[in-house]
Amino acid sequence: MNKLVETLNTNKSMNSDTITDNELKDTLDGVISLINKITELTSETDISIEFGWNNQFETDIEQLGSIKLNNQTDISPTRTFPPQVKPVVPNYKAKQLPTAYYCNHSDKKAPGELYYPRGIAVLNQTGDIYIADYCNDRVQVFSCNGDYLFMFSEKMENPVGICISQNKVFVTQWYGHCINNYELEGKLIKSVGSKGNGEAQFDGPRGLDVSDRNSNVYVCDCNNHRVQILTQEFKFHSMLGIDLFNHPRYVKVTRDRVLVLDESDSCMFVFNSDHVLTNRLITRGGGKQTNYPCCFDIDRDYNIIMSDYRNHCVYVFNQEGEQIHKFGKEGQGIGEFINPWGIALDNTGHIIVVCKKNTNCLQFF
Repeated sequence: MNKLVETLNTNKSMNSDTITDNELKDTLDGVISLINKITELTSETDISIEFGWNNQFETDIEQLGSIKLNNQTDISPTRTFPPQVKPVVPNYKAKQLPTAYYCNHSDKKAPGELYYPRGIAVLNQTGDIYIADYCNDRVQVFSCNGDYLFMFSEKMENPVGICISQNKVFVTQWYGHCINNYELEGKLIKSVGSKGNGEAQFDGPRGLDVSDRNSNVYVCDCNNHRVQILTQEFKFHSMLGIDLFNHPRYVKVTRDRVLVLDESDSCMFVFNSDHVLTNRLITRGGGKQTNYPCCFDIDRDYNIIMSDYRNHCVYVFNQEGEQIHKFGKEGQGIGEFINPWGIALDNTGHIIVVCKKNTNCLQFF
């Protein structure tokens, strides 16, 4: 390319009377040769923008994603959600008011209306938000801007827990007593479970999560007072917390820990990767025990971000269970909650909260 510019500049400065036919031919031959070389080089190059980011719940796993710049890629502004080059360290003290709030609470089944929403999960590649719409017996999907996208076509029996792993969506059904696995677009792949206390049977399953280490599925089998562990084929693997839990509500699995929230004692059980109990945290806010905590998420420093259903707020605890921040209060205004339930972190560091009864159910902090 430099040779091309030099050649063109040299000949441009020459008096047209001094250019011979041979010189002109040589110049054109050189230009054509350079163009052919450039075409050859670029045809072998994949023109992409590569992003690297860390999973919010891990410190030692790096994933890679790419947005292809070609004619086949359609990137809508409302769907573009480039992951961060480095993991975000949220500034929790700055999270006083939401940056956005969407979605009305309604007892109607219109698309985009939520009726007692419960669990939420975020698809990292796009930022799309999957919500277990409990009393509407469905899963609805919203963009990272809060715009309604679509709903799963299959009718469910009070979906509660939801998570996403390897581009698959996992959902628990409270009254269906089962676990379902879907494609991102909502097509059912497989289902397991019936009411009972045997292996791969459930009584009111709630939160669930999938291990990145082995793809095992951890399910809070609430009324059976245990966490069941299934293989990625939905076969029974083992149990966790027998004679330990009262009513396990929510679970998160990292590379080296399993954290289980028990609603009865407002406590967090912490296990290592071998399922050995290593800690039991009593979560307290402002010197008082949390009042019906529902869901939680974990940042890269193992801080626990937890919704408190009856205190109408969000607490942030460190990994020792000490409160380091709190935001929100009871009310229908911006940044206020009535019975917050589902909560999740996205790759931009936003905290996303859905509430049971708020006029604005979905809020971003």
